[in-house]
Amino acid sequence: MSSDRFLLIKAWSYILWADVDHVLGQLLVSELTNRIPVVYWPTHCLHNGYILTNGFELYFEPVSNYSIFDVAKPEYTYYPPIWDHENLFVEDQNKDTWIYRNIGDLLNSQENVVVTDVYYNIHELIPFITNDHPCYGMSAKQIYRYLFSKYIRLRSDINTEVQGFYNSWLKGNHPVLAVHVRRVEKDVVFDTRSRKVGNEYWNKIYEKYKQKPKKNRKKLSNMFAKGKVKEPNRGYHKEIKKYINKYNVKKIFLLTDCEDTLREYKNIYGSMLVYTNCKRIKNDQPVYHMENPMVVRRRGMEIIKDTYIAAKCDFFIGNDFSNVSHGVTRIKDWADKNIKMMYWISRKRKYPVNVMLVVKNDKPTIFTRIAQRVKKFIKKFKKSKESRGELNAK
Repeated sequence: MSSDRFLLIKAWSYILWADVDHVLGQLLVSELTNRIPVVYWPTHCLHNGYILTNGFELYFEPVSNYSIFDVAKPEYTYYPPIWDHENLFVEDQNKDTWIYRNIGDLLNSQENVVVTDVYYNIHELIPFITNDHPCYGMSAKQIYRYLFSKYIRLRSDINTEVQGFYNSWLKGNHPVLAVHVRRVEKDVVFDTRSRKVGNEYWNKIYEKYKQKPKKNRKKLSNMFAKGKVKEPNRGYHKEIKKYINKYNVKKIFLLTDCEDTLREYKNIYGSMLVYTNCKRIKNDQPVYHMENPMVVRRRGMEIIKDTYIAAKCDFFIGNDFSNVSHGVTRIKDWADKNIKMMYWISRKRKYPVNVMLVVKNDKPTIFTRIAQRVKKFIKKFKKSKESRGELNAK
């Protein structure tokens, strides 16, 4: 690998595990292009906060022996051409336009430093993997685990906390089931009865609807079909019961950012429940990101700590629309039967399980009931007519 060819991986979403997912994809790009990877998360990341500090290295070990200071040299050339050695630390406010960020241009660039700050899913990169690469022929899941095991290593202080909690509360209590439950998004409703359903999230297309205030309906409206609302996150308990009955689970490790969820699970599972002492908020409270740098790192450590502890469990139930849940599945090589990713499913589409979902009501409308009665009457009449015909024949 040449010592003057670099891939500078900057933050993409500024959400911790979403950015880890972004880093994994770009680490694959660095291998495909034979470049030295350098990860840099700037000061204004939600999980950083320190001035001129690399947020990535607050939680993980460097992925190479180089830093952003090593790639900021006047003699180096850069791609996209908007970058130079003086502005690498700043944010490109127009990156959402994707100008100069075509994957083909990034892979074929001959500049010394390629800067990447947009997200490419591993699925999108698989066609560019050549047959001499270790990931050739692997599935996306296998590639994620290969990259994670090769590059992502916890800082020693975080790893000590993870191991200490595991030894104190979970070791010797296997089988252990880890469950990740996200806070309910009460202001979001997915109405599957609409033809305009669609919202881009995890490469699935859906549309968000703001929940409208309830109005008093007239009794006449009961004659017509009404939507049935599924209560968010209720499906977890059914799946948890299956694992308890089938595998004799002794402990349940709960990952959640919601006080209401923690209280609910404590009431249901009692002494079986294990959880860390991290910051949580209620369902009706807003999320605040403005905290001092020490607290910001502590919050990031809490998220990472929960994720790695969950990966030490025997089974895992997560949210398919959560980067935290996907992080748990990539830390180690899980058996497929030991993982269950939760989501609503309607009309062959997946929806977040922690939001309100409106589906078609199974209860027949008054018009359907009338049609059924008419059909039943006609069937009975035909049968009676046939019986009379048989008697006349005799």
